[in-house]
Amino acid sequence: MVDIHLHSKFSFDSNEEPAAYVEAAKMLGADRFGFSEHYDYDAYLDGAKDVTLCDIANYHKSFKSLKTDGVDMLFGIEFGYRKEAIEHYNELSAKFRFDYVINSVHTLKGRGDCYHSAFFEGRTLEDAYRDYLKGVLESVTSNLDFDVVGHIGYVARYKKGEKVRLCYSKYSDILDDILSAIIERGKCLEINTSSGTCGSRFLPDESIIERYLALGGKLISFGSDAHRATDFMRKSSQLESFLSEKGVKELVYFKDRNPIAYPIISMS
Repeated sequence: MVDIHLHSKFSFDSNEEPAAYVEAAKMLGADRFGFSEHYDYDAYLDGAKDVTLCDIANYHKSFKSLKTDGVDMLFGIEFGYRKEAIEHYNELSAKFRFDYVINSVHTLKGRGDCYHSAFFEGRTLEDAYRDYLKGVLESVTSNLDFDVVGHIGYVARYKKGEKVRLCYSKYSDILDDILSAIIERGKCLEINTSSGTCGSRFLPDESIIERYLALGGKLISFGSDAHRATDFMRKSSQLESFLSEKGVKELVYFKDRNPIAYPIISMS
């Protein structure tokens, strides 16, 4: 499996050296992976003091100079969606030759980051989840230039307790709109294996993945969302088993903004 959602020191929330992922890939026998450093202009617009924007020029320079020892590296980016940021993001995509762009909803205007406790204050869990999903629907139907829809269910990632999973059954109406838009536009659904404490093995939840497949969804990518090399390929064997049980035979990665299919092969 090809892990295309990785963060290094060029993301504000990681201190990992890019070279550490090369070593991790060699150790696991992985011959390809992709960086997708954070560029959260959405949080920057809100004045978030703990978020610094990725220096894409330096990120690209480091990427080009990194010794790969035969490992094929992919140059990606993760944009934090906000309507007001679309023009800026599209300009960056035109300037830099990314292999792929991940579209992720991390914040909502006036509410801040979706996993912070303040996002949930004064309303029910269902209302908070629905607001987040409305943001995801807006992002996948927008004119943002993107390839992959990142970690649907991020809002639930760090919730604890019973009934915190963001499952298909309770939000089927808006999730059908989201998944249908992804399929109709030829975009790719990421299965992210950094699911935190929410009770799901993956983001999106297994029930949402099953609905995507039932609707005819074909394009799926794998991302561990690692912020340190020790989490590279996190839960890949679990995902492989789940997808195999569902009859999925291939995933995709992206090169020069084009999806490239590959068979699911065990790394064990």
